Amino acid sequence: MRHHTLKIGFVAAALIAVATACSTPPSVGGTPAPQTTGVNAEGKLPSGAPHVAKPLDVSRAQATPCITLTAAQISALGIVATGKSSQSAVGPACDWADTSATPSPMSIGIRFVTNSTGGLSSLYVQAESLKKVGGYFEPIDPIQGYPALLYSQYDDRKARTNAGCNLGIGVSDTLQIAVGVVVGAPSSQSDPCTIDKKAADMIMTNLKAGS
Repeated sequence: MRHHTLKIGFVAAALIAVATACSTPPSVGGTPAPQTTGVNAEGKLPSGAPHVAKPLDVSRAQATPCITLTAAQISALGIVATGKSSQSAVGPACDWADTSATPSPMSIGIRFVTNSTGGLSSLYVQAESLKKVGGYFEPIDPIQGYPALLYSQYDDRKARTNAGCNLGIGVSDTLQIAVGVVVGAPSSQSDPCTIDKKAADMIMTNLKAGS
């Protein structure tokens, strides 16, 4: 499972570059930092990101990120794993990689992006840049009432091996949660983005219950 665990790390690395670019004051002539004030009539922030009208308190999960998915939920997603928490470069994290005798080729990871206070705005201001470098930026339907999108600096969602998908959820205007999935042998039954959306929905259920 070493290569699958590393792939989740690569997703985080892409996230670091995006988040850091938006959390550091730009040089003269650089891209303006995202603003999270001033909601327009359509309920959007100046960056174009949807305004989160009801911020979710996720402080408990930030302190113990592996509580965001239960063992039963991880099993339902297709793997048997125990979460391993860490302090990643972008914020509190937890990763699950299969630990059964016959490992399923899949890894799941969550990151609370606390090194940037831009929330989803940090991504919206770089939507075109992500696409230009071969990545993707695709807003999707809200997950349990909270804005969400698929994004990455590279697009390997349809790769024959180690296909990956990265999803961001805005739980407030200043905080996003990133959920990453890597599938070693993808198929119509194990599309990484389909699994990612299921995982994100489970995570939101747990976050709401614990808020």
